[in-house]
Amino acid sequence: MVFVPREVFAGWIRRVGSIDRNIPPENVPALLSDMHIYSSPAPVGEMLQCAKEAAPRGPHIHYPSPVKKTHDRATSRQLSKNGDDKSRRPRKMSKFYVKHDVFLGGSCNPTTWRHDVAIPFFESRGISFFNPQVAEWSPDLVEVEHNAKEKASVLLYVLDRRTRNVVGILEAAYFAGSKRNLVLVLDTYRKQELVAGETISQNEYEELLCGQATLKDLVQHCGYVVFDRIHEAIDWTAKVLEGKPRGRCNATIRNSMNNEENRLQLLRETFDAIDANKRGEIDLSDVYMAYQILSKKKSVEDLRKIISPEKRSNPEHMKIDFEKFCSMMIQLKEDSESVQRNHNERIKRCCSRNLRVDNGSAIDIYVGGSCYDVEWKRDIAVPMLKKSGLKYQLNDCRKVQCSRACSKELQVMDKSKVLVFIITGNTRGLESMALASYYIGKGKQVVLCIQEVTETSTVFDENLSKLARNDYNRGRVYLKDLAKRCGVTVTDNVPDAIQAAVEKSAARAAR
Repeated sequence: MVFVPREVFAGWIRRVGSIDRNIPPENVPALLSDMHIYSSPAPVGEMLQCAKEAAPRGPHIHYPSPVKKTHDRATSRQLSKNGDDKSRRPRKMSKFYVKHDVFLGGSCNPTTWRHDVAIPFFESRGISFFNPQVAEWSPDLVEVEHNAKEKASVLLYVLDRRTRNVVGILEAAYFAGSKRNLVLVLDTYRKQELVAGETISQNEYEELLCGQATLKDLVQHCGYVVFDRIHEAIDWTAKVLEGKPRGRCNATIRNSMNNEENRLQLLRETFDAIDANKRGEIDLSDVYMAYQILSKKKSVEDLRKIISPEKRSNPEHMKIDFEKFCSMMIQLKEDSESVQRNHNERIKRCCSRNLRVDNGSAIDIYVGGSCYDVEWKRDIAVPMLKKSGLKYQLNDCRKVQCSRACSKELQVMDKSKVLVFIITGNTRGLESMALASYYIGKGKQVVLCIQEVTETSTVFDENLSKLARNDYNRGRVYLKDLAKRCGVTVTDNVPDAIQAAVEKSAARAAR
């Protein structure tokens, strides 16, 4: 919902008077009705209590200022029916939650992209948002943030390279799998840069890159746009909220672009979505965005190559009409196909998992997860699976600096009846947790074994810092909570996880 400040102010003056006055509780329903922001039968007291409980943790929610004043001044007492004070008792969070246009997910402290870029942009356009950034995260915020994510129209996730982004990667993977309206910004890690204020090892640097690559492949596999600049992402978010493009649209468009009958119509729809002001022409930066949606091509240099030399000196002021737009899209598509053919062999080498599986047959159990502490596979998983007589596939544990979600691996997981992910305490587990979150979002049968990273845990003979342990354990907390909400089996030991997967697969076969 878009809040108009003058309407909110007028409603407040009419019902309450001066903005410095508190509002009596009995007047709140009428005030909210005047503002057209409250139509739920949930008690107003529950709503204010929810706001009061969330308020000390930081500026989560964007309200018009008069409403915010009311929340800030809410009484700290609870009253019984006869008006007497009563002591605070532990209680469940209210089921009433305000719906916001955008959830500002992704990297938090020490990043400032929300306050520096996103919030001013959305406030200037009357777009409501939920800001989860707090000075110190705690597990009780999981419920508050979960409901904000569930209610938001668009999920904007910015993953900044200054943080490990463990939870952000898992959340984005889940939302991609569950087909939510996701807008993603990935800021690629660079060598010899601090992460969370720490110098990280080469092994962790490679694993963070692999986690990003895995997420990117999962998101693009579902047809979402992935940005590398936040300004383009928030502009795209505003367009999604206007109902023109959809966050999940480029897969359908790319498939249809190969159909001559639909190509012109799709180009027209894309052009109109970008041309929000109906001027009949768009900027070069808009063409860049459109082509990213249509084909996942990223470099603006590809656009400059097909622009006449005399116009290259000032591309920002170049205006492109629909006819020119169509011509550019066709030429860029042809160039893209040529480049793709040249890269196919390299991609195959990177993503190959040496999976010798009959493509026409289903797999009962796919075993993924921790790759480098392999004793659990050799000593527990393989003997139990062989004894079950079920058809199984183990993920390949070759150390590669690329995504673990290449098309061949995804095909195997997609056709497996049950997926089991083993995330031990001697692994960071970022890619495995991302894959698990994605397939939970898709509604696949998943079984998890999740072990906490402790002070004695080692990954490639490296001890993790306290900050690193907190980051990777936070991801484990999120994944456990997600699994609980979705009815996914979670254990903390490998034998129970493998046994649960065997039983689920056998139950499916018996139907």
